[in-house]
Amino acid sequence: MSRLLPLCRAFLLLPLALPAQAQTLRDPTWDQLLEQERHAELDAQARERLKAQAADPQATLAVAMVAMARGPASRADTVLPLAEACLVTYPQAAECHYAKGALMGVQALTGGMFKAMRLASGIRESFEKAVALQPDSFNHRAALMQFYLAAPAIAGGGVDKAQDLARSAEARQPEQAKCLRALLAVQAEKWDEAEALLWSVQPGNDTALRSMVYSGLGQIAIQHLNEKKPQQAQPLLERLLKAEPGRALASYALGRLKAETGAPHDALHHYTQARTLRGHSQLPLDYREALVWLLLGDTAKAKPLLQRFVDAGRGGAKNLDDAKDKLAKLS
Repeated sequence: MSRLLPLCRAFLLLPLALPAQAQTLRDPTWDQLLEQERHAELDAQARERLKAQAADPQATLAVAMVAMARGPASRADTVLPLAEACLVTYPQAAECHYAKGALMGVQALTGGMFKAMRLASGIRESFEKAVALQPDSFNHRAALMQFYLAAPAIAGGGVDKAQDLARSAEARQPEQAKCLRALLAVQAEKWDEAEALLWSVQPGNDTALRSMVYSGLGQIAIQHLNEKKPQQAQPLLERLLKAEPGRALASYALGRLKAETGAPHDALHHYTQARTLRGHSQLPLDYREALVWLLLGDTAKAKPLLQRFVDAGRGGAKNLDDAKDKLAKLS
């Protein structure tokens, strides 16, 4: 049952997108705000549209995206009713089904295993409806795939369902299908196969697919780090940084690699670089940088970073607990 929790973390990393669109939001101005992580401006503009056009699907989607990007998790509780209201007025709005499923995923993550089990059927139904309404949407299909892989059969998941979903994309969306097969390989811990499949994907102008390929490769590298295999992680991360220099995950992971292999100053360099790149707000940079300053004996720099990480309330439970413990010892 606890396999639902990694799934919900994955929801936070998935960019919400509409099918057949190079951008994530239809309004190019909003899309640019999202790309630049100007979340406060995007949220304000989307909420203004909701005042004028109640339950507007695109505005609802934008507010949901901001809530998941910015945290804390309590934002999901306040935004979920907007997605539900959207579906009352626009029951065929795939983006609102998707937003509802993703926001419920955040609730499942923060509510513990039993709440995750209670919400599982609703999450699955939301993603299945989004896929049925817009079958060419990669983000909708990828979210449903991750649900099938993470949730136990009793909650509506299962590898067989995930395999069927990947096969259903073969004819119309072969590049999407390759990425979905890579997720299956990741589930089976076939890291080399997954990496090869992801590098072979040609996303074209599908930014949702490109983002998932990048995220997937980055997560494989982080898995190597978790398994204490920096020699396998480093070439992958360096290639990934060269391929996507504007994204933060590879630079962040290289910082972690350097910190764990005795090069703390190099780690700080990579962390500083990562903070300027897209997606940095989704990464535990404050926590990781604080660990380096502690290693260097500079508690004055470490303490505010740990406090900010704890106050944000975002990140793995293990890291949050460790940060709290370290703060208590520094007090």
